[in-house]
Amino acid sequence: MIRSLAAAALLAASPITAFAQDEAPAPLAPFETSRALRAEAARAAEAGDYEAARRALQAASALQPGHPGILLGLAQTGMASGDDELLLGALEAVAEAGISFDLSRLGESDARLRETYTDRYAALDGLLARHSGMGGEAERAAEVSVAGSLIEGVAVEIETDRIFLSDVTGRQVLVVEPFDRSSAAVFADAEDGLQSVFGIASDDVNRVIWAATGTLPQTPLAEGEAATTALVALDMITGDVYRRYEIDGADRIADIVTRDGIVYAIDSGANRIYQLTSLTGRLQLLSDDARFAGLQGAALADGALYVADYALGLWRVDLADGTAQQVRPGSESLVGIDGLAATREGRLIAVRNGVAPHAVIAIDLSADGLGVANTEILLRNHPDFGEPTLVDVQDDRIFVVANAPWALWPEDGSGPSEAVPPTIILEYDLD
Repeated sequence: MIRSLAAAALLAASPITAFAQDEAPAPLAPFETSRALRAEAARAAEAGDYEAARRALQAASALQPGHPGILLGLAQTGMASGDDELLLGALEAVAEAGISFDLSRLGESDARLRETYTDRYAALDGLLARHSGMGGEAERAAEVSVAGSLIEGVAVEIETDRIFLSDVTGRQVLVVEPFDRSSAAVFADAEDGLQSVFGIASDDVNRVIWAATGTLPQTPLAEGEAATTALVALDMITGDVYRRYEIDGADRIADIVTRDGIVYAIDSGANRIYQLTSLTGRLQLLSDDARFAGLQGAALADGALYVADYALGLWRVDLADGTAQQVRPGSESLVGIDGLAATREGRLIAVRNGVAPHAVIAIDLSADGLGVANTEILLRNHPDFGEPTLVDVQDDRIFVVANAPWALWPEDGSGPSEAVPPTIILEYDLD
């Protein structure tokens, strides 16, 4: 859920919404170029030039494949211009991307299209209906209630089967023991220098729990307390701080992935990627690409680092030199991916919460690692889903935070106006 303000604005926008009217496209930045194209489409639609609106939106869709706002903007343009082929094609693209849409929103056009394009429309209706149903089964690995908490991340320490949770508003890391999955104890907190805790990871090599800490408007800072961001190593047994790692220019370190004692930290505020090669080392900048728009979760697979970009999909980052290449998507939308992990076989496991329906998706990469060969919906519209966020994969088991209550914590820092439900951790068995 920790995304850049630009990506958040993008995903919240209506199908055709004007952004900054005087902003010129940035040729090397897909997000900025797409935003300018959407503004151009809005101006054209307002002027009744639907052909220009169509061209601009199709160009934006090429930069952000599977983006629901752009696809529905094309549908809106087709409906306004009387272009049924454009309207139906856009709605079919929505359905193929795994995005929910209620055809009754088309108003009078719904009945007309249903009668005029009987078979084609029925096929579209059937595919969209599938997205509204539940898909996959998972068990509750834990259900805990912690007053004043907004749980975002999960990590499992496989030897003891302890579940660690990160708390944004409680400023703490919690631990859930295997003998009691209904309560959580404080593992580390603000007294250890933690502010909001976002991503966490278990490191069996270094015997530490890694925590990404930083601030948001929801972070309860003490009077006079400065906002900071850091990667923190916590002793796996005691929770004591082993070391705190900071780097100049960091804005909000929010996601972590580790393997073989090497840690990769994602700065969702500055859209940068850092690397830490040893406990005694220092954070180093690995990748700082101007094309990044809203970096989120990360996973190591096939000898590379894969990073979710909330607005654009996936990036493959070279571990040697930090160069980034955008992953070619399949038909399923990769927009709105928050959590990302990988199986031992290199299959990516993504949590999508920025596009309805919320889903946990398995992604098979192409042979070159630069494209999506296949996707499989593991969980969709699970009854425990509120807003699923981060994910961990251990021993072919997927653990995901099912219902992070972000909607209850406004950015004005006022706190929830209603009771916060218990946090549910779902476990999905890949075997």
